[in-house]
Amino acid sequence: MPGWPKCDITMAVYKRFNSKRITSRHPAYSKARWWVYKRIKGQKPIHQVIPEARTREEAELAERHLVRALFDRAYGIADTTTTFEDFVESTYRKYVEQNNVNKGAKRLYIRLLLDHFKDKPMSSITPQDCRDCRSKLQIRANKRSKGGLSASSINRIMSTASKIFGLACEEGILDRNPMQYVKALREPPPRKRLLTASQKEVLWKELETDPLLYRLVVLAVNLPLRRGQLLALDEKVIDFENERVWVIHSKGRPPRLVPINATVTSVLLPMIAERQLPFPIKDFRKRWHAVLIRAGINKPDGTRAENYHFHDLRSYFASELIRRNTNPLVVQNLFAHSDMSITNIYRLRAKDQYGRLPSPRFQNVSCTLVQLRRNTTRSAVSNSQSQGN
Repeated sequence: MPGWPKCDITMAVYKRFNSKRITSRHPAYSKARWWVYKRIKGQKPIHQVIPEARTREEAELAERHLVRALFDRAYGIADTTTTFEDFVESTYRKYVEQNNVNKGAKRLYIRLLLDHFKDKPMSSITPQDCRDCRSKLQIRANKRSKGGLSASSINRIMSTASKIFGLACEEGILDRNPMQYVKALREPPPRKRLLTASQKEVLWKELETDPLLYRLVVLAVNLPLRRGQLLALDEKVIDFENERVWVIHSKGRPPRLVPINATVTSVLLPMIAERQLPFPIKDFRKRWHAVLIRAGINKPDGTRAENYHFHDLRSYFASELIRRNTNPLVVQNLFAHSDMSITNIYRLRAKDQYGRLPSPRFQNVSCTLVQLRRNTTRSAVSNSQSQGN
């Protein structure tokens, strides 16, 4: 600021306002924040804000702590001041925002880990502490299933803990990752997600008693969308001329365009005419579960691992595309898989269900979406014509 004397650049702590150093003569000195700037030979300069400091003495105390922490890292002395919560808030949350797609899941895992490690210094956390955290998660109540958290869920949470400790090693706060000595829980084999031919026939017959749910299932096996995206479909996002639909974001991934086939068009057109978009379903779980019980697919008292879920229709669609030798890259793009390894899971499921599959072709292949039962299309078209008459 013109007219104000320049600060001595050798001072370690100073106040800063509008990106400029200021002195006590500046009118904004009282509301400016303290900063630390310290150059140490052979090390990166310390240059950061101290928002909690209210006086010069507090800022100088923070400076001494920062210098001591730098010294400890340089000479391999354990950091006993940084707690698990401090590191998560200062470093790992930034890492999640910059690198992870499904940020919501990571925030949940962070909350669960903070319940156990919150105030513990990073250097004091041992492999046994990690095992205790895992045991605590195993007995944690779970609203979605009768037992506690599943082994796969616990492994994902502990994998997040391992990543946090790994970043701490990179930052020089830890010299070893305590999770490297903790074994993952044994996960049960994946449940059977594909229905047999007889189960499909019975399911379609039961769905005919609920026309709205019937249409939703037809769309589910012809569009690579999740339930929430299907229920949110609206006339404004459908482009029949170019045969595509704009779907909302899901699992942290941005909105995207998805192609539609003739079966989807034959279902959506009468729904638009009847003003049934978005889907007017308020009791989806109750209706879906009742249909599966009447079809003999689910048991009334079946567990979450035993029952067939609506999301399994998405697995059926992906497996059917792979069974029909669709380019795996096309399948990955359609389903917005972050990695090809996820797409390969559906290939293995289809192989277990249908036996030997043809080798995937990676040349330019046009993706033909599943045409679910020709009579489904014919009946939907005939119904729309009869209602129009």
